[in-house]
Amino acid sequence: MNACKTALSAIRGKAVIGLTGPIASGKSLALACFIKEGACGISTDAVTAELLTTPEIYHTISKKFGPNKILTNGLLDKKKLAAEIFNSPAKRKWLESLLHPEILKRTRSLITRSKSKFAVVETPLLFEAGLAQCFTFTVCLAAPGKLLEARALKRGWSRAQYRARVKAQLGAVQKYARADIVLDNSGAPEKLAEKIRFICRFLTETAKAKKK
Repeated sequence: MNACKTALSAIRGKAVIGLTGPIASGKSLALACFIKEGACGISTDAVTAELLTTPEIYHTISKKFGPNKILTNGLLDKKKLAAEIFNSPAKRKWLESLLHPEILKRTRSLITRSKSKFAVVETPLLFEAGLAQCFTFTVCLAAPGKLLEARALKRGWSRAQYRARVKAQLGAVQKYARADIVLDNSGAPEKLAEKIRFICRFLTETAKAKKK
């Protein structure tokens, strides 16, 4: 955990925000809003997707799980890989131990190279993976349970798929309790954008004040 803290929250001169929330809470929308306000925005899902194409990671995972189970047209299939580890804590822990150090390394590099004074890292399983200390502070999106389920169904999930994935994560209330800031996202996108604009304005003014 100390290495994690050194990797991100201790990057000199930058605030690093961990962005998370329950399934269908609007994490991608929130990340886009932060980027629009000048943040260095990073999706750990996107970083992971890139890692899965690197030869070393590709061959290590393929050897562990067997190519017939997790490959599609010769490429690692994220959906098949997720299904393989979904009901196996041991396999999930093994995969996390392989990927997390590389994800943090790449994320740190992106933040360090950015000219922005603050970065936002979208991390769906932030609390489940014990990564809260990586960040200067954490932001968790929130919405009523029925609304979250309705959004997931609209995206093409079955009700059974959605509820199974929800059970595999920390409960929404637990996520909210662990976050430094909880942003309600039950309304129009413009409402969320307004809240994020306020946070970014605060961070910008704080950075300016430190220079004086």
